[in-house]
This record gives sequence, C-alpha cells and structure tokens, in this order.
Amino acid sequence: MERNRIQESANSRASLFDVVHLGGRSVTGLPYTERRGLLEGLGLAGPAWSTPGTIVGHGAQAWEAARESGLEVLLAKRLTSRYEPGARSKAWLKIQIHHLADVVIGGWIPGRGRLNGLPGAVLVGERREGLLHYAGSVGTGWSETERPRLAGLLRIAAAEACPFAEVPPVAGARWVLPRLVGEVRYSTRTRTGRLRHPSWHRLRPDLAPDDLT
Repeated sequence: MERNRIQESANSRASLFDVVHLGGRSVTGLPYTERRGLLEGLGLAGPAWSTPGTIVGHGAQAWEAARESGLEVLLAKRLTSRYEPGARSKAWLKIQIHHLADVVIGGWIPGRGRLNGLPGAVLVGERREGLLHYAGSVGTGWSETERPRLAGLLRIAAAEACPFAEVPPVAGARWVLPRLVGEVRYSTRTRTGRLRHPSWHRLRPDLAPDDLT
C-alpha cells in the first residue's frame, strides 16, 4: 500500500508512485512488485519530488498509520498487477481517509434558492491559546431535518461582532456567539491549519466551547 499527502501549495513535493518506461523499454507488463523495485532502485528524491514508502500486506496497519499521519489518501495495489495505461484498474484502489474534528460555530452564510432562510454553510473555528481561530466553511453533510434545526439555534445565538481572532474573508457572513460545538469530517489540513473538504457530522451538545481548549 502506498501513502500520499496531497499538498495544496504549488511548491509541494510531487510523489512518484510507479515507473512505466525505463532504459528505452516499456515496463508496463511487469508485475507491480518488479516495477516498484525498479522505482526504488532509481533513488529518486529531491527538493520537489520523492518516492513515498510502502507497506506490503498489513492493510489495517497501513490504514492506521496513514490516518495518524494526517494523510488524505491510501492507495492500495495488487502486487501482481500490471500497469494499464489510460484505464482505471480494478487492481488499484484509491481509499479516501476522513478525519474528525470538534469545532465551534462562529458564523454562517445564508443559503439560496430552496435553502432561503437556512444556512448554506457554517463558519467554524478551533480554540488555541484562548482565541477562536477560523478553520473553514462547512456547507455539506446535513440531513433535511438537521439544517432547519441548526437554523433555529443560529438565530438564537445571533451576534453583531465576529467571534474569530481574525475576520474570515467571507462575503455576507452572519455572526453568532461561539456557543455551539459541532463535529465535522475532513480530508486533511492546509499548511495554515484549515480543514480541507470539511462536511458536517453532528452537533455536540455534550461539549462546551471551553472543553476544546
């Protein structure tokens, strides 16, 4: 299994997973284990590229290691698989890794169309050193009943001032008192610590914002 952290920066390191042509000949017909051996033998590593490590077998161990490392994707390949140019091979599986985070709601953005009067997205933050730092916008994951319920809670908690340490660059935001705690799923974090691809999981009425410091 291969592990890869997908970076958001243009200067991030590219990950080299396979080799398909070497020494003037195609190696696509070789089993993956042989191609991987050729790739590792090249010793390709530099300021902008690297060859990620692999774990042979031990799928549960690979999953746990990738999750704990904050990686976004786990790529599983059958050891006997050939390289199939232009095809989505059933012998390769790209497994998305989701993480959970408890966040504090600090604002919301009104929805449009059928979501008129309801939150189209909530603006969430995480507490560090006594301050609420903006962590991202969450606009997916609610059921048909959860969104109206959340709308009522947001109206009750309405506030004039932005509760975040720095005002998020979000147009049309409405602020709330930072009282509501929710749990969100996300793929990984940006270099500045914000959540990538967050989606709503559930409210956490059992937690208070101060519990997250």
